[in-house]
Amino acid sequence: MLRQLRELYSLLAPRQRRRLLRLQGLIVLMAFAEVAGVISIGPFMALVGDMSRLQGEGWLGQAYRWSGADSPQHFLSLMGLGVLLVLLVAALFSMYTTWRLSLYGAQVGAELSSRLYRYYLHQPWLFHASGSSSRLINRVAQETQRVTTKILQPCMQLNAKLVLVTCMSLTILVYNPVVALGGIAIFLAAYLLLYKTVRRFLINNGRRVSRSQAKRFKLMTEGFGGIKDLLLLRRQATFTTQFERASQKVARGMGVTQGLSDAPRYAIELVAFGSVILLVLYLLNVHQGNLGTILPALSIYALAGFKMLPAYQKIYASVSNIRSHLAAFEAVRDDLVASRGYASEMAPEGAFHPLPLRDGIRLDRVHFHYPGKREAALSGLSLSIPAGSRVGLVGESGSGKSTVVDLLLGLIQPQKGRVLVDDVVLTEENLARWQAGVGFVPQHIFLADASILENVAFGVPRSEIDVALVEKAVSMAQLDVMVASMPDGLETRVGERGVQLSGGQRQRIGIARAFYRQAQVLVLDEATSALDGITEQRVMSDIEASAGHCTLIMVAHRLSTVRDCDVIYMIDKGCVVDSGTYAELAERNHAFRMMANL
Repeated sequence: MLRQLRELYSLLAPRQRRRLLRLQGLIVLMAFAEVAGVISIGPFMALVGDMSRLQGEGWLGQAYRWSGADSPQHFLSLMGLGVLLVLLVAALFSMYTTWRLSLYGAQVGAELSSRLYRYYLHQPWLFHASGSSSRLINRVAQETQRVTTKILQPCMQLNAKLVLVTCMSLTILVYNPVVALGGIAIFLAAYLLLYKTVRRFLINNGRRVSRSQAKRFKLMTEGFGGIKDLLLLRRQATFTTQFERASQKVARGMGVTQGLSDAPRYAIELVAFGSVILLVLYLLNVHQGNLGTILPALSIYALAGFKMLPAYQKIYASVSNIRSHLAAFEAVRDDLVASRGYASEMAPEGAFHPLPLRDGIRLDRVHFHYPGKREAALSGLSLSIPAGSRVGLVGESGSGKSTVVDLLLGLIQPQKGRVLVDDVVLTEENLARWQAGVGFVPQHIFLADASILENVAFGVPRSEIDVALVEKAVSMAQLDVMVASMPDGLETRVGERGVQLSGGQRQRIGIARAFYRQAQVLVLDEATSALDGITEQRVMSDIEASAGHCTLIMVAHRLSTVRDCDVIYMIDKGCVVDSGTYAELAERNHAFRMMANL
């Protein structure tokens, strides 16, 4: 456990570690304030037990004469007010320190969550394509929350209480070593025995909670994402039953951990009361029933015990929580390590000037193999796309068309071969500039739960959206009539994933998004598949007219979409098997004629 906590500390940002060290100073001062409150009660109770001390030559007698009090009772009242003032200052300082510790833990948790979210969003396409979005959501939203509330904050409390217990124990040790050592030994033995008994169970229980939480997020993501199919097939019971089981496991795991953290309090209270009885008997025997000597000692021990008993309980509860929930840290540890030192923000899109395209794009003997796949997606594929041309990519499903598109978009890099732009190899150094000039319209358009305006200018801060450019893009995508018919116009909200729009309307918003980008290279991956024939002709005519000097790359199953392309590449098993115009391919290639139903 200590090794994992040290690793978690090392993963904090330097600024976070500096703040933690500053908080250590507050923790030490809080402990001293608590000790001062305990010590202050001793002289007061000694005076309560024997007022004749004020007549002697001790420091109490000197303080009485210096105070100018009218009577011993008046001085006792002043002394009582002083003790209350010390206890008030100690309580206020402890409240402030606890507040600062809780705030620090919550802020660090939020920063870790943001750090993971930023890291995930900046990962390459293959990272997301080969993973699960529900797993990432679970780590950002749930596992980091557990790291915050069940590890970081208990660590803060554990640290504070350990310092308090140490200072208080040292104080009692100086006051009476025999009593201090006996009490500390009793409480430590009791807590260590309890902790050793449940430690292994806490570890396994925490791992079960992590697995069940991941299952819950997976079911939520899949259930809400596929709600249309679930409603149609009436399969909700399958998801709700599994979700209920996972939720019950989470609830039971969290409840068991909390119970094991709190339950020892009652056993320890029994030990504490027994210790007090033993202490009273010990003091009575040692001091032969002298109340003036017994009362201050007993008061100091009682107040110290009153402070230390909850501290011991908090230490035990914190260690139990940390041990039980270290599985949450294990789930995000590798990603926290990978995200360490990650740039806080990538440069905004406007910071990159598009890489100019004058001659054309060329894929030169490109090979690509997806991890975990038996066959290569591309095997030595070569093709050329002249600047300003209209190029079509056709082939059966799984032939490699989408992989070619991902290469052209810069979402993946070839494992062998090159992607060249005007004879310049596309690399990590110039990738951002290349992507700044590329527009992409996929078959399935993602729409945020926002307005049409914000979806067309997707990812642009609201204050920076060019409304005139959005209106132009909407018109070019044949959306102006639909927008004009809506009561809120461009401010009309589309619902989550565009649920309030038809498939064709969603597709046209995606096309408008590409027009808004004013790209020099426009890639359409089945972009008009959801449109009817008439609308497709209109949109394609607008694309042709608006694209102007732009390079247009189209992937299509419906070959009427690529009829007017300058060149069409037929792809099969990761290779270009034929190329030419629509008429040339229809005349000589039997497979193309079959695809075109000629």
